[in-house]
Amino acid sequence: MIVDFHAHILPRADHGSDGMETTLRQLSLIKRGGTDAVVATPHFYPERHLVESFLRRRADALAELAKGKGEADLPLLFCGAEVLVCPGIEEMASLEKLCIEGTGIILLELPFSGIGTDVIDSVLAVRDLGLSPVLAHIDRYPDDRIGILLREGIHAQLNAEGFRGLLSGRRYRKYIENGSVVALGSDLHGVPRNGYADFLRMRKRLGTLADTVFERTQALLSQATPADLTHATATVS
Repeated sequence: MIVDFHAHILPRADHGSDGMETTLRQLSLIKRGGTDAVVATPHFYPERHLVESFLRRRADALAELAKGKGEADLPLLFCGAEVLVCPGIEEMASLEKLCIEGTGIILLELPFSGIGTDVIDSVLAVRDLGLSPVLAHIDRYPDDRIGILLREGIHAQLNAEGFRGLLSGRRYRKYIENGSVVALGSDLHGVPRNGYADFLRMRKRLGTLADTVFERTQALLSQATPADLTHATATVS
């Protein structure tokens, strides 16, 4: 199963989609690109959001999608979040509710302001809670800082944009070969000019290594609960 593990495709759940028209175009690109399943990962910023209000917003987005999808042929959809790590996030109440539904897998975004010891400690503390962190788009961060977490057994996801350059992607192969990378993602926001080309290019450049990663992703999601787009209902404020 080919899985896009990181995409911002729920209508108005965050800045990834401004409404149903955008969402349906995004999902059409994903489906026509040969991707079987996608994990919706709206942004969760601890300094801005409360878990319960985030979950209500995500549920409302799913209800809107269920109502507006019509006869569209959609990929299988799973719901999670892209959670920005801040020091002490492991102490946040209900953190486990931000995992991909049905699993203990949580997609964590590291801060671009710097990956200090406090951030590293918090990622490891999230794992110690019994959750399974996956680091989002490790292609955006310095190898030396990412390497600390990967050597601790934390898993990672690569973004398609990391494979744009002619020689890009070479440094990430070692992370796939040693088992650290367990997922690939488009990180789709809006409808890019080149459509879904980055994700397709990444698959082509990785070849059989992409198949290896997709097998790992499928294993991760073996207990995940797909979104039910036939019965999704909006929350009541």
